[in-house]
Amino acid sequence: MDDNQLSTSQENIKLLVGPHQVAIDVTNKCNLRCLHCYNNSGENQVIADELSDDDIRKFVDELADMGIYNICYCGGEPLLRRKLLFECTAKLKEAGVPNISMVTNGLLLTKEVAKEIKESGINRVQISLDGARAVSHDRIRNKKGVYEQAIRAINNLKSVGINANIAFTPTSFNIGEFEDVHALLRGLELYDIDFRLQPLMFMGRASENLKDICPSPEMYRELLKKVYKINKEGIEPHITWGDPVDHLIRFTEQPVCNNQCMIRANGDIVASTYLPLVVGNIRKHTLQEYWEAGLRDIWSFKVVREFGVQIKCIADMEGTNPLYPRVWVDKDIYIDLIDDDLNDLEQLKKYL
Repeated sequence: MDDNQLSTSQENIKLLVGPHQVAIDVTNKCNLRCLHCYNNSGENQVIADELSDDDIRKFVDELADMGIYNICYCGGEPLLRRKLLFECTAKLKEAGVPNISMVTNGLLLTKEVAKEIKESGINRVQISLDGARAVSHDRIRNKKGVYEQAIRAINNLKSVGINANIAFTPTSFNIGEFEDVHALLRGLELYDIDFRLQPLMFMGRASENLKDICPSPEMYRELLKKVYKINKEGIEPHITWGDPVDHLIRFTEQPVCNNQCMIRANGDIVASTYLPLVVGNIRKHTLQEYWEAGLRDIWSFKVVREFGVQIKCIADMEGTNPLYPRVWVDKDIYIDLIDDDLNDLEQLKKYL
């Protein structure tokens, strides 16, 4: 992209008055210690300084005013703060936000909670199913009995009219069960759903367990052959392959309009949850102020691109530059979009 094209692109970006999508980690506390957890939920450094209930209420009020299209409650385990989520969801629904989703491990999703989810207005829920049998799912989740609880949660949602979206993360010991998981979902009558398949990310707790859980390249190739065959034959549910580094490659090669926003449980704003770079905090300035200061064009800033270009594959997530912190492990670099200059690479020197 030449300078003229970049200038035109940046002018067009100004037309976007707010993000379409917002993902917020409502907590990084968790009732599991999954072996593949990319952000060390339950044990990471964010937990000590999480947003208060009032902080989140204030932020949700701002989102309601901005007219966002979709919000996703992430974590950690969001249902640990379910009463607050249901309260916030009511505000967002009243403001006309059409899509409100949540990611959960399902352990707390009883019939009563499923009913509350439905009544609150949350209309999409993702649950992970990392194996067709308890031995595999429970192994990656690092706790016995959680497979049955995940299946129970899926059925509890079905009973109130919500078909859960399903996520599957391949490991060396469950990757051969993928076709059985797909068949299991059909047996549960989950057809028109988002069945998301994403490679194991070399981050957080997963980095500590790679030798025990990481599939080989040959295993991945065989898996993708199966995915292609199932999708080609049109056997529902359709399988979506999620590439966690795709946006880093595309956005650093050609800066584009940033239509989404990611907020950590402590209020930190990040360009990507996979980079050890924080560009603001909603306790410091409002999201609207960050948006107008350049969050909608965050991938055009030199410091952000400096980090983004270093990741070309999932193996790079472990950290390609030993001088920079490892995301979710070491203390992140903080360069505030409003108070600092994200185009000044010299600022990085004070962290090295």
